Amino acid sequence: MQLACPYCTAPNELDDQLAGRTTRCPECGKSFIAPDELAVKGQHHTFIPFPVASVVLLHFVSCGMFTLIYMNQLHERMPRLRPNDPSATVALGLCFVPFVNLIWFLFSFHRLCIRIDEQRSFNGLEHAAPTWLALPLCCLLIVTVAAAFFIPGGIYLLILVAASLLPLFAALVQNAVNGLCEREVTGRLATI
Repeated sequence: MQLACPYCTAPNELDDQLAGRTTRCPECGKSFIAPDELAVKGQHHTFIPFPVASVVLLHFVSCGMFTLIYMNQLHERMPRLRPNDPSATVALGLCFVPFVNLIWFLFSFHRLCIRIDEQRSFNGLEHAAPTWLALPLCCLLIVTVAAAFFIPGGIYLLILVAASLLPLFAALVQNAVNGLCEREVTGRLATI
């Protein structure tokens, strides 16, 4: 995409991968941030449909580890529209840093829902990712982890939240992803 330098107005040919990142004008040498809209053009998600029931089953079989890993790896399957959109490596890695992980879950799950809804909007679908559940879920996880350390029966609260709200969140996210994948398949069939 061609974009004029905001300082010298020289035309610059920018790659879509520079969206939201700092780039340098070859004419005047000054740096500027490329607009985020560049990432929308030419880049698509790489989601693969997966049965919602399997996500829930794998959550319980793996004691929640599948959900943690799978939900954070979904970040890698979408184009980065903002500089702070995490990659799967960052999203998953910060889940294992003590104390940071409690706040990170809040950011990661909420941003995941926002990014999925953006992809759905680009494909003409309504928002379906459970953004409304991400904040309460993470707050309950933080409270129940703290309760597990300080209250004798607190571990049961943590297990209750992890066994009820976390698989519900994962199922709703996967349902939104599957709807997006289905839309693209029907869109391709309509063009044939």
